[in-house]
Amino acid sequence: MISVIVPVYGVEKYLPKCIESLVKQTFKDIEIVLIDDGSPDSCGKICDEYAENYEQLVVIHQVNQGVSAARNEGLKIAKGEYIGFVDPDDWIAPEMYESMHSAMKETNADLCICGYDYYDEHGKVDENRRYNTKENETITQKDVMYRFFDMPPTIRHVVANKLFKKELLQDNKFKEGLHSSEDVLFLDEYVLKIKNAVVVHQPYYKSLVRQGSATHGGLSINSLADSFEAHERMYLDSIRRYPELKNHAAAFLLDVCTLKYNEAKEKWVKMEENEKKSAKEKLKIMLKFIKKYALYSILDKEIYWKTRVAYLIMK
Repeated sequence: MISVIVPVYGVEKYLPKCIESLVKQTFKDIEIVLIDDGSPDSCGKICDEYAENYEQLVVIHQVNQGVSAARNEGLKIAKGEYIGFVDPDDWIAPEMYESMHSAMKETNADLCICGYDYYDEHGKVDENRRYNTKENETITQKDVMYRFFDMPPTIRHVVANKLFKKELLQDNKFKEGLHSSEDVLFLDEYVLKIKNAVVVHQPYYKSLVRQGSATHGGLSINSLADSFEAHERMYLDSIRRYPELKNHAAAFLLDVCTLKYNEAKEKWVKMEENEKKSAKEKLKIMLKFIKKYALYSILDKEIYWKTRVAYLIMK
């Protein structure tokens, strides 16, 4: 059985499409766990209405605690041998879990990753970011870690387009209280346990791009700052296991943290004056982090020399 965990909050406009894509999966031995995380809109009602018509749906209602707590609750009750995650404003192709399950069985892989495409709210695919389809491939733990640090990552730092073995998830939990990069910490912990992974190069996962979501401009300065810790953890764990990844991983770490720092600065400019002081302290911590790793990476040839200098003189 596959258990698919969906944390639900504030997405009544998109939720029916998500649930429809799950109940129409060609893989039939499936459990769909909908966690209504105290959603203030009609999401809870939508979940209950679908559950009345589809026996594979399990609905849990809880007081709002955040996406990590919702997913952790789903992990507690999931019955499947394999675990998947879908975000409630996204949807998936009908054959997604059947293809991923077959690939894992055929290769005895510990993790499956599928392709993804991005869509706008009108259902139009972003042609500039179309996924490059090709034959499935089996890769090592080291390969997975290396691809995490491509820029942009060729293996996304999200759990939603992946299939996990429950037996390897026994101690895995999402860190509660975070509003950013909880997926990074979860993936880092899981990948340290695997031997190999299979990549299904088909865009089965359909990711909705909407302004205001956590991944598209909706994060606070505190959340952006918190993400530094998560990315640093992934960096340190990877180079401890494979020191030869250091230059590649450091180039990514500096790039992604600089992007988040610049986003935080833009938010700071628009803040009310009485809020700026505390936020300024967060910005100082973020900048100090970047400069520290820029100094460590001064000889890193995977970073263009002018970019190395730019990190050091950044303000």
